Amino acid sequence: MVNIYRHDNSTFYKLTSYSYLDMLTSKKIRTLYKLVGVLDQVNGTHKILVNVQVPVNEALKTIDAMLLHESGIYVMNIRAKSGWINGRERDHEWKELLHKGKSRTFSNPILETKRLMFALRDQLVEVDEHAFQSVVLFTDDCSFQQIEIQSDNVEVLKMKDLKKWTSSIKGNVISESDIQTLFVTLEGSMSKKNAILKADETVSV
Repeated sequence: MVNIYRHDNSTFYKLTSYSYLDMLTSKKIRTLYKLVGVLDQVNGTHKILVNVQVPVNEALKTIDAMLLHESGIYVMNIRAKSGWINGRERDHEWKELLHKGKSRTFSNPILETKRLMFALRDQLVEVDEHAFQSVVLFTDDCSFQQIEIQSDNVEVLKMKDLKKWTSSIKGNVISESDIQTLFVTLEGSMSKKNAILKADETVSV
């Protein structure tokens, strides 16, 4: 009952209307619930959005979560992996090493998130381009073996490191009134209930 009460009074529920049962039955929703819970505790003026759709090459793509914070606009995407992760920012593909010498490749999540960030930036032309940052979040089932990043506006984290990261972000790049305006502008682009379930990935935290 305590967990249900906590869920029903959470920012995530107010944003998405997903019930406690929805969260229990969908790993994707469960992960987003945890993500929003951590983001909601960040110091400083902020707003949170989830499942924001932006046009990329004439198709709608989804940003898993966004943090509108006084220090900037953080575009976040979640990746569910279970092996050892290797990748460089400039590579087209990254590698996940699995048991018994097996491996598999997957699209560079930094480049994917940057494309979404650029698409969002094109929509919000009134915002300084330096305010935008991309954040790739891996679930805690994986481990980082070798990750190389060159850009200052890119972060690659595991979910367990998110709270430490949120405590480190500082700055006065966006005013409180601008954060509210941006939230109102983007709120209508959030996918409604059932959109997550239809696109549900295998995510575990």
